[in-house]
Amino acid sequence: MLSNAGALASAVVILPVLGLWAYGLIDFSRTDERDMRTFPRQTWIVILVFGSVFGAIMWLRLGRPER
Repeated sequence: MLSNAGALASAVVILPVLGLWAYGLIDFSRTDERDMRTFPRQTWIVILVFGSVFGAIMWLRLGRPER
């Protein structure tokens, strides 16, 4: 069982990671396929779902449309 300090430390790490992953998924879902770079939509969804936070980072760096 985690102590209070251990639970707080876990939350400090886990919440931002989950937030980044959720942001990547939401941003992906709102992007038109014509604007995506590097891979088609089907490939990106696999990368995002199975790659978790690394997939979200890849999306933000390589797949997201340039502004």
